[in-house]
Amino acid sequence: MVAAFTREAPPAPESEGVGESEAAETGTEAEEQAEPPLTYEEAVVQLLNSPRYGERWADMWLDLARYADSKGYEQDGLRTMWPYRDWVIRALNANMPYDRFTVLQLAGDLQPVPTKEQLIATGFHRNTMTNTEAGTDDEEFRDLAVKDRVATTGQVWMGLTFGCAQCHNHKYDPIPQKEFYQLYAFFNQTEDHDQFDDRPTLDLGEDVTALIMRDLVGDERRATNIHERGSFLSKGAEVQPAVLTAFHAAPKAAPPNRLGLAKWIVDKGNPLTARVMVNRLWAKLFGVGLVETEEDFGAQGTPPTHPELLDWLATEFMRLDWDIKAILQTMVTSATYRQASEVTAELADRDPQNRLLARGPRVRLEAGMVRDQALAISGLLSEKMYGPPVMPWQPDGIWQMVNDTLTRWETSAGEDRYRRGLYTLWRRSAPYPSMIAYDAPSREVCTVRRIRTNTPLQALASLNDPVFMEAAQHLALRTLEEAGPATAERARHALQTTLIRPPSDEEVERIVSLHAEAKAELANDSRRARQLLNYDDTLYEEGRLTTLVEDSRGAGAQWRYTTKEPPGNWAHADLDDSEWRTGSGTFGYIEDQKGSNKDIEVVSDWDTEGIWMRIEFDVPPEGLMDYKFEMRYQCAFDAFVNGVPAAHPPQQYDTHTEFPLYTDAVAAIKPGKNVVAVYASRNREKNRGQHIDVGLKALRQPYLGRPTEHDADRAAWVVAANVLLNLDETLTKR
Repeated sequence: MVAAFTREAPPAPESEGVGESEAAETGTEAEEQAEPPLTYEEAVVQLLNSPRYGERWADMWLDLARYADSKGYEQDGLRTMWPYRDWVIRALNANMPYDRFTVLQLAGDLQPVPTKEQLIATGFHRNTMTNTEAGTDDEEFRDLAVKDRVATTGQVWMGLTFGCAQCHNHKYDPIPQKEFYQLYAFFNQTEDHDQFDDRPTLDLGEDVTALIMRDLVGDERRATNIHERGSFLSKGAEVQPAVLTAFHAAPKAAPPNRLGLAKWIVDKGNPLTARVMVNRLWAKLFGVGLVETEEDFGAQGTPPTHPELLDWLATEFMRLDWDIKAILQTMVTSATYRQASEVTAELADRDPQNRLLARGPRVRLEAGMVRDQALAISGLLSEKMYGPPVMPWQPDGIWQMVNDTLTRWETSAGEDRYRRGLYTLWRRSAPYPSMIAYDAPSREVCTVRRIRTNTPLQALASLNDPVFMEAAQHLALRTLEEAGPATAERARHALQTTLIRPPSDEEVERIVSLHAEAKAELANDSRRARQLLNYDDTLYEEGRLTTLVEDSRGAGAQWRYTTKEPPGNWAHADLDDSEWRTGSGTFGYIEDQKGSNKDIEVVSDWDTEGIWMRIEFDVPPEGLMDYKFEMRYQCAFDAFVNGVPAAHPPQQYDTHTEFPLYTDAVAAIKPGKNVVAVYASRNREKNRGQHIDVGLKALRQPYLGRPTEHDADRAAWVVAANVLLNLDETLTKR
């Protein structure tokens, strides 16, 4: 396999090789060798049989399937796609042959008697986006979905850019426009039609439905025409389902539907399907494919660096009856993969990108794996599998750009916040931020290859993201619990835990010096030291959330209000409002209880142009933090705290929405009595209704424990752990 040099790199040490194989095959590195130690080959077999194997390789496949938990486009509402994700994991762990894996995803519903699992598999092509925005043309977006299915099928299984032929003949590859629409005809008979309810679906019980494929029958079936210039409104000649004439013929018994297309794709006479898949697996292991352009095996793609090797792997894959685990085992037990990854000056000069494979691969972990690795090293990573997507901590405001105000990011509780990135809820218009920083795609379209970038944002994310800081806290606490009392012992243990190899004395000394420097700095800041040691308590809200003013979803706070304009100091704490009326939210006037007003229950009448409202709230002596209004309203308003402007949102919301208080308003809040004041005014015709409901909440200060003389020493290990989690060796597989 090594063609360029007479002397390839030496084999990697056994412990390093096992760790590299662990990262490649399961997504995180093993912490300890089993007792007695396994040989490299035995470790490979163990990892291939691990449940983590299916999760690691499913992550790759979900990019191809453009898997997401939302519909896309402007509204980007959430939908239930996770049964398909779970099917992929189970199929990979069961080592389903790749040809069967292919057929079920393209045509599981066309099996003689399709099972529930086979129907769920067809979710592959139900991952297309759906546009539920009012006024859009359902047929236009159904057509776009069908074209996406043709293009995605071509890229995933044949490494060809079919989509380039939807408007005209392909400029470089032998794909005429007519043949694009003959492929289109295979997918043009499915029932889905860009509908809000996402039908057809499969009832899985417990209020869970899976999106599936199902063909139309009888008179419902559609005619397929060439779309002139790609426009669905400009129909040309009618065409029938047919495969590409530049390739092998369809199998004799193949029906003219998606099942027949799938059988043509996995026919052993197809020159591309096996090549594309083994090249994709090679790219995940080595960082780049034998054909670098994994997404394009056509005339515009790069030629293979080792064509004979690619041919051999493809034929071997088919000889092994499309056994993915077996071909992976062949790759990772090869002398080429097991080489050390150190770069000599000669190699760097002659082959800087390692395209000639004279050394082992050294590649940064992928987006989800960066986070998973930190959680695994710290001992936080949950091994829980399957089920609905989870919401680990993310910064406030990420979903404010999303046009769906009915759903909110609610941080998951317990171990769900520490699950693998594979299970994180994926919203196309607002993906999980730290993964986007590390080149994760939005999955609006099929992504065959993640192009790696190197930006300052990546370093800032892994150094400062609270999830990584929490991992550093727990790695530090784990080190203090498991290692001896000496600083050098603790440094050696933390390094061994992180790097999965014995550290050198020089490395230990560097960590000892870093710890001493951090300890000296933290000795002068007891509160900061205790914050580091209790970082998770400062990050999460459980047990700390306190309601200062209750909105109508609870008992409803008792406000003082008036509809007559009050004196100028009406928003200040010293105003005497004893003559004002008393009422609780929701305040409003609803003439016609339908549309956006259908779920509004008015408690206190307000039918004038404006209303002035006030209420007192108490703050404990130690103070509170993270003050937020929770409001639902159809009106204009200004909110104040102790007379200081606190909020003036420009948009109206039909559901309770959070707004952080302005900085000056927070500064005006003092222990003891405070006043929230709101002026609301009608901003549309009276018969269309008006309403406002206001709540206020905050967080109690986290309990950091009583100061001790050991706080600085212990907290300095959090600083050291944070550095260890960001070492180049930690963030790369090699």
